[in-house]
Amino acid sequence: MKTLVLCVDRDNDIGVKTKVAGPIVGEKKNLEVAQSLALADPEDSDLNAIYGAVKLARELKCEVATVTGDSNVGIISDEKLTRQIDQLIADLKPESVILVTDGAEDAQILPILQSRIKITSVKTIVVRQSKELEKAYFTILNFLKEVSEDPNLARLMFAVPGLALVLLWIVGFGAIRFIFGIIGIYLIIKGMGFEEEFFQWTSGFIKSISAGKISSLTYILAFITLIIGIGFAYGGLKENPLDFTDLRSTLDSSSVFLLNTNITDLIVLAVVFILIGRIIDDLSMHEPIRVRRNLLLLAFLVLLDLMLTTGAKFWIEEYRLGDFLLWAAIGIVSFGFWIKLINVIFMSEIQYVETTLKQFSDKDVYSLQGERLGKIGKVLFKGGEMYAVKVGSKLMNKDEIVSAGKVIVVKK
Repeated sequence: MKTLVLCVDRDNDIGVKTKVAGPIVGEKKNLEVAQSLALADPEDSDLNAIYGAVKLARELKCEVATVTGDSNVGIISDEKLTRQIDQLIADLKPESVILVTDGAEDAQILPILQSRIKITSVKTIVVRQSKELEKAYFTILNFLKEVSEDPNLARLMFAVPGLALVLLWIVGFGAIRFIFGIIGIYLIIKGMGFEEEFFQWTSGFIKSISAGKISSLTYILAFITLIIGIGFAYGGLKENPLDFTDLRSTLDSSSVFLLNTNITDLIVLAVVFILIGRIIDDLSMHEPIRVRRNLLLLAFLVLLDLMLTTGAKFWIEEYRLGDFLLWAAIGIVSFGFWIKLINVIFMSEIQYVETTLKQFSDKDVYSLQGERLGKIGKVLFKGGEMYAVKVGSKLMNKDEIVSAGKVIVVKK
């Protein structure tokens, strides 16, 4: 079997320090480059890798070659390595390769090699004293890189601990209960699959606080309304405390509390102010999908308030059963009519969303190299159009999609 011992310098230290470009073929040329590199930088680990590759080639009586990448490690360096590897395979026609590297970073060339030729073995040449330290370094580095690139992991690893530290700084150790509460709420949101929507809403809320947006004014109105509602609720609790002795006592005291304080009306009114502001801003920014969603949420909140109020009146016998059923029927019919009207108004947007979801939802995703990346779990829309898909925990922009058929092919 014709074997090639291949040494890899992904970050092109050889080219930078010796001005020699890869591929470097043959024992003589590799030893000359190694000597030049030793004179330029005796501490460079690539020096050991070249000598290790030459030693192995001598033992196996086979050819040796070194390929070099680029100081811009990533796509650019890997493209250069790929071209050199293809050139070596075409010229030397090896049946297998033994890969020799100086560490974990160069070993990342493995997927490129595996797609082109059989890999017999991988040998890492490192200074013995630094082997475990280097492994730990690259493990931590790759973990931090993965966390930084993944919004979900970044929120979990940075945002939540950061918020906890701020609370400890402001309140002291008395904030422990708040911290556990925040972590609990976050885990509930994440566990129920609403994490992306929650953070999109939060991000939109923060960005919408601007003097040039109507929603900024409606947020102030909502805040004032909520404060008034809290004041009424506090006064109502002092006059008629809630009684949780048994189920009937709980329902009796809760119904009186709701009717005397109008707390549900005021909370719903505060949210209505927010939604109206968001709807106006979304209309100005041509976001029909968000406008439709907020209009439906607006109607649902009004229906919920109506059901709670009429239910409380029925429970304390202010309403008879017929009154309660009448108001419930009016609310449900009105809500159904509102949904129908909204669907007629936004018919084209609904059809676009349904067609797009049918085209992309739950499809397998592959890279151009044929690697399966996972399934599409969610399709995201902005400005009335699809802008990204979610594959596992990663977001892929629409521009990265090459084709969409039975499977989705992306550039990555």
